[in-house]
Amino acid sequence: MTKTFQLLAFLLFFQSLLSAQEPSTTLITKLETCLQEAAAKGWSGAALVAKGGTVLIEKGFGYADRETKRAQTTGTVFSIGSITKQFTAAAIMKLESTGKLSLEDPISKYFVDAPADKARITIHQLLTHTAGFPGAIGDDYENVDAAEFARLAFAEPLLSPPGQQYEYSNVGYSLLGIIVEKTSGLGYEQFLRENLWLPAGMKHTGYVLPGFKKEQLATGYRDGKRWGTAMDRTWLPDGPGWHLRANGGVLSTIGDMHLWYKALKNNVVLPKTATDKMFAPQIAEGPRGLSHYGYGWTIQQMDGRKIIWHNGGNGVYNANMTMDPVEDMCVILTSNSNDHISDDVAMQVLGILWGKQLMVVEEEEPYRNNPVTNAIFNVITERGAAYFSQNSDEILKAAGFDFDNDMQLLGVGQRLEEAKKWEEGIVLFETYTRLFPRIVVAWNRLGKCRMAKGDKAGAKAAWEKSVALRPKGNPAVEWLKE
Repeated sequence: MTKTFQLLAFLLFFQSLLSAQEPSTTLITKLETCLQEAAAKGWSGAALVAKGGTVLIEKGFGYADRETKRAQTTGTVFSIGSITKQFTAAAIMKLESTGKLSLEDPISKYFVDAPADKARITIHQLLTHTAGFPGAIGDDYENVDAAEFARLAFAEPLLSPPGQQYEYSNVGYSLLGIIVEKTSGLGYEQFLRENLWLPAGMKHTGYVLPGFKKEQLATGYRDGKRWGTAMDRTWLPDGPGWHLRANGGVLSTIGDMHLWYKALKNNVVLPKTATDKMFAPQIAEGPRGLSHYGYGWTIQQMDGRKIIWHNGGNGVYNANMTMDPVEDMCVILTSNSNDHISDDVAMQVLGILWGKQLMVVEEEEPYRNNPVTNAIFNVITERGAAYFSQNSDEILKAAGFDFDNDMQLLGVGQRLEEAKKWEEGIVLFETYTRLFPRIVVAWNRLGKCRMAKGDKAGAKAAWEKSVALRPKGNPAVEWLKE
């Protein structure tokens, strides 16, 4: 399941304002030093920093593959994660600008079998995460086709009535990708490649059409362990399944992403009216209103300046792209390890560019590591599986768990699996499936934990339940055969 990387809010602490006339050589030296220090602490990735039409830094740092000592370079291909969403939004804006659709169209225009509670959801609501769909409904690498994904999405209860609440949703953006296909008559990647990427000069961006070789990709590492690359996972012939497609997983290089920045800035692929809509603050991302979501981008005002940015990742890779249109500034950072992520380095780079110290304030807590998940994880590991099983609801309430959102349970379960605490994982996923009985990934992970404990009958029962919920594109089908 795509890790919904929470969109970070940038809070400025005004300190030691540097001269606006600082020589570029001094600025480049400071940027280079910052990035080298980050690499010395374990960050590995690539960075491109441009300002005023000049590329100040374009360089790889650390290893793209630790085992073979293959270095990160400017041409290393990385996963941009949820930054993919702004490509999907741009595709929608392209179709609107050519009169092919309207942002106020109800999705029933494109999905004739949309149920009554979802039929009036608009394209605008999908773009702004206000449709009410949950964050995710399956695993990134379940090879679910478009028709099956739509069926699954429409079977899910909405978290809130359409248009009433911001709820970051990969599901909504995948549905937008399907609308791109239905409207254009082209595959999602093919439409983006022909109408956005190639016109911008981007030859190294996509899923399968660029023909990437495995050695071009950065190898991902999770908690110090080799995870591999997207090409080590099974995709459909034309790209990832729809749990990932159009909301994440696009592969690119820092050079191509900079070409994209210039294409947007210079209205090469979209008219200015379209980019103005993308970059407008449409909906507050959290109750404090520290940041707003546009169409595929986070929008913020800082010190009288408009910052446009997005990050993305899958718990292994992380990327951050930030733009300051007033100063013609673009920062693109990537990393291939979850313990040294691009967001942290991006904050340091922005601080150097602006001559101010920046600190990060989280609008929302990350789903794996926050006070709620830490409290649940600590109780279940310290008091044991039996204690948690007998007192699960009380423990969750005491921890402050949101019983309308399953993601924190997934985060705790993943941590238990990684620690090989199978008994604890079993009771956690048993609680998960009791509270959220339609979440396929919960049944699949429950079966995995039971199998690891040698309970084949229990694993079989969990996977049979999973397959009953989703008979197509479900890895549990193969697990049952095995």
